[in-house]
Amino acid sequence: RNLLLPDGVPPERQWARFYIKIYRAEGLPRMNTSIMANVKKALIGENKDLVDPYVQVVFAGQKGKTSIQKSSYEPLWNEQIIFTEMFPPLCKRIKIQIRDSDKVNDVAIGTHFIDLRKISNEGDKGK
Repeated sequence: RNLLLPDGVPPERQWARFYIKIYRAEGLPRMNTSIMANVKKALIGENKDLVDPYVQVVFAGQKGKTSIQKSSYEPLWNEQIIFTEMFPPLCKRIKIQIRDSDKVNDVAIGTHFIDLRKISNEGDKGK
């Protein structure tokens, strides 16, 4: 109740669910940043640059992610990530990042931001 709100944001806001649907990715680069993968290439001559992609979504300080698709350059998820947040949200964009899962350190393959003002109408309902 003691929150400072920007101009135009009503003091009484309702809780809402935000559904982010992740369908698929195409044309991912062939890469592998794992040190062990490089050692394996050197020792046994395996030359596969495997990608184990997943999608991470960040919205209003919350994180969600899809399942990991092993060894896929055109992964198909058909999954949704659900966030619960006040409406209208104070956050103005959603960060969507496709990442390569790795045992040591996950690596970002690509990042995109969705501006909520471009996909929602003005007004109480936001439709």
